[in-house]
Amino acid sequence: MNYSLIVPLFNEQDHIENLNKEILSITNQLTTDNRKFEIIYIDDCSKDKTFLKIKEISDKEETVIAARNKWNLGQSGSIFNGIQISSNENVILLDGDGQNDPADINKMIEEFEKGYDLVHGYRDKRKDPYLTKTIPSKFANQLVRFFSKSKIIDHGCSLKIIKKKYLMSDIYWGDFHRLLAARLSNIDLKILQIETNHRERRFGKSNYGYSRVWRILIDLVYLYLFQNAKNNNFYVIGFAGLLSLLFGFCSIIFMFWLKIFKGISFIQTPLPILIVFSILSSLIFFSIMFISQLLFEIKSKLKSSLDNEFEVIKKN
Repeated sequence: MNYSLIVPLFNEQDHIENLNKEILSITNQLTTDNRKFEIIYIDDCSKDKTFLKIKEISDKEETVIAARNKWNLGQSGSIFNGIQISSNENVILLDGDGQNDPADINKMIEEFEKGYDLVHGYRDKRKDPYLTKTIPSKFANQLVRFFSKSKIIDHGCSLKIIKKKYLMSDIYWGDFHRLLAARLSNIDLKILQIETNHRERRFGKSNYGYSRVWRILIDLVYLYLFQNAKNNNFYVIGFAGLLSLLFGFCSIIFMFWLKIFKGISFIQTPLPILIVFSILSSLIFFSIMFISQLLFEIKSKLKSSLDNEFEVIKKN
């Protein structure tokens, strides 16, 4: 089995050299005639010298590939481009902030090669601020498990190994790296979860917080409505729109019946408000149908449209 280790980076100049030494120590130890590694560092338009650092590393190390996005794409966009660059059949994802311990790759590969499709890490003893990072993460994980079939303990753990064939184009939307397991929950994968060592962040600043929960919630709504059964949900949304329209029509009839036979004025009942609400709701549902169809067409063209969003400095 061969592996492509993808490490997204943003303003990580202070510790990338040390992280690279840790990674190479593990990959060199695990390399055999039947197991090869390539390490892909992809810089997300850092404002410091991160790119220069990984370029220097790539010049010295045969197994290291340096790449950079042409503009800032975020962590998911960087991982996507790393997957596009990768040439091996298995993918290892590792965060570039140094909090994931590369030493965990050893035991994860040992289990992965027993026949698993996905080996997913989880952080039981987190070294993060409790209020600003741990609580939002726990809440987000509860949301993910509620809205999806995923049983993953810690969706936010970046460290994972997966067979590349399962990384199809229709999962590449939103913050897909955080909901990867949830987006694959409809596939019968053999999954193992392993506790990983989580380290304190020594350099840089994390952008994770409560605002990320809202982004995850939006992704989950899309996942629930459109990902699991595209065509069926298209009709479910249309049916909801028709129900809203029918409810508004019945309310109009009832409102006139009250006026004609009971002498009750329109403004004496809440029906005018209900009618307006029902009609607007039906328009919203029908608009979602239209937008969802456009999204499906866009997703089918996503791979080709993103092919030129990165620059590879060295491809072995």
